[in-house]
Amino acid sequence: MRLIDVVLRQGHLSEQALMEALTGGDRPAHVDRCDLCAERAVEMARWMDAAREDAREASDAVFTPDRLAAQQAQILRRLEQVDSPARVISFPAALRTERGDAPGRRVAVSWVGVAAAAGIAIGIVGGQMSARLMQTPQAPLSAQIIETTSAPVDGRFLEQSYDQLNVAALEALDEATPKLSVRANR
Repeated sequence: MRLIDVVLRQGHLSEQALMEALTGGDRPAHVDRCDLCAERAVEMARWMDAAREDAREASDAVFTPDRLAAQQAQILRRLEQVDSPARVISFPAALRTERGDAPGRRVAVSWVGVAAAAGIAIGIVGGQMSARLMQTPQAPLSAQIIETTSAPVDGRFLEQSYDQLNVAALEALDEATPKLSVRANR
């Protein structure tokens, strides 16, 4: 008897232990001494017998004698085929090579698709290369360099209003940027 049965069930067997005893055929000694566990074991055995009968009736309703006879005949046909030699199916490619009608090597169909894809890729790359070789080189754009001399920036601009901020180092950039005029009269 398990320790959990002794502690939690005051020595009586659990349903799992009773089920194991009924299905395994081993009858614990406790069942012989305890009338309560023996009665529970008998009730469980009756319930299992009733469930077995219900399952048998349901399967008999589904698997009629005609259906079982057809299944048995099919199994017997398959068993008869096990002893007979296997059927060999001849393929046209094998016949051509045996007769020698097609001289040389035969190309597999899958390689035709690979060759077509490779041809397309080579055509695209070749077209791009020839288009780039035909172009005339253009002179690189030169940037205008504006030299400004300004004093180093001090930290006083941090104390000014953001709308009126004027940093000397950014004046050249401010002059090069187009201004957007905003009308006050709307």
